[in-house]
Amino acid sequence: MPATSAIRLLRHWALLFFSLFQAGLAQAEISDGEIRVGLLLDMHSSYAHFTGQGSVIAAQMAIDDVGGKVAGRPIRLVFADHGNDVTRASQIARQWLYDEGVDVIGDVVGSPQAAAVQEINRKRGAVVFYNAVASDALTREACAATGVHWLFNGQAYATLMAKALTNEGQRRWFFITVDNEFGRNVEAVLASVIRARGGKVLGSVRHPRGAASLFPQLRQAVASGAEVIALLNAGQDMVRAVRESFDLLAVSRGKTTLAVIIGTLGDVQLITPQLAQGMRLAQSFYWNQDVAARRWSQRFFERAGVMPSDAQAGVYSSLTHYFKAVAAGNSDEGIKVVKMMRELPISDPIMRNARLREDGRMVHDLYLTHVRTPEEIKDPLDILVIDRVVPGDEVFRPVADGRCPLLRP
Repeated sequence: MPATSAIRLLRHWALLFFSLFQAGLAQAEISDGEIRVGLLLDMHSSYAHFTGQGSVIAAQMAIDDVGGKVAGRPIRLVFADHGNDVTRASQIARQWLYDEGVDVIGDVVGSPQAAAVQEINRKRGAVVFYNAVASDALTREACAATGVHWLFNGQAYATLMAKALTNEGQRRWFFITVDNEFGRNVEAVLASVIRARGGKVLGSVRHPRGAASLFPQLRQAVASGAEVIALLNAGQDMVRAVRESFDLLAVSRGKTTLAVIIGTLGDVQLITPQLAQGMRLAQSFYWNQDVAARRWSQRFFERAGVMPSDAQAGVYSSLTHYFKAVAAGNSDEGIKVVKMMRELPISDPIMRNARLREDGRMVHDLYLTHVRTPEEIKDPLDILVIDRVVPGDEVFRPVADGRCPLLRP
């Protein structure tokens, strides 16, 4: 064999070996031969109607839309009901992350549960998304390198609501606040923005989660002369408050505005538009916001029998972006995936003008909405009106104000 031919043959085999070696490395970075996705949900309690089985369906849609595989490896979905119990949520998360090799958690419903999981995962470094979590703490002092707050944000929703309603001339407010970290934090943000814009907080009352009735607090709020009653609670507490408020003439006749900081389409459906009409809500997603959202939501409806809440849509959006990042980087290592998620554009049927910040906060457009009157409803599924699209940079806390330790020089 001539020397030149031998050299060419050696080069060919060397290149082939190198290619196979590189492919092996790429495959090796997908741990345990599969991508394991977990969801820590409320399946039967206060928040089940806007997370629960609908979030499972949204996650499965994200998996199906990538063909059930990423980087040539199959995706496996597991989910559990934490029952709004921090201890149970912590036990499940620790087992998933340290014993069962879960690579990504697509949601941890509830602020107390999310705070616990953030700390449990800090050493493990899996990617954990927070969709149905209102507390802003996860991207402040408690930020983590692989913790990603994708959707709900009490600080941004409160800022949006305070700016919008004070601009409309509604300057006298009263707060009904759940007595936990979320309620206290959102109350502080809301009060600060209202006062900075010349408004007044006439009073506030707090209640435990799961209160049997909130009618006494509502009656006190109306008696104060407030133009706006802000409900700083969520789930069944908020649903109960809105239903009970309709018995107060100032609310049912539209003289007093109900402003809900954390409310979903599912909440309004439980309340019924008859009782919720005119109520103002901040939303991260509404199924009828545009053509792409409608098409995706129709697919969801065919599986679930209801239109998606923004929390459920957030599960789909966050996992879709995660799968793109794993494929682009050929790795499910948390730090590498989050870095890639920041580099890739966020493009899906759910989010608009979105970007992932260094502190783990995903910033995106928000929507100020109100509930239609029964007479205005032509489609029984289309019960919200989008009053204004709000760019995320107008209402999300600036990254420099969060004191996230990851960003210190």
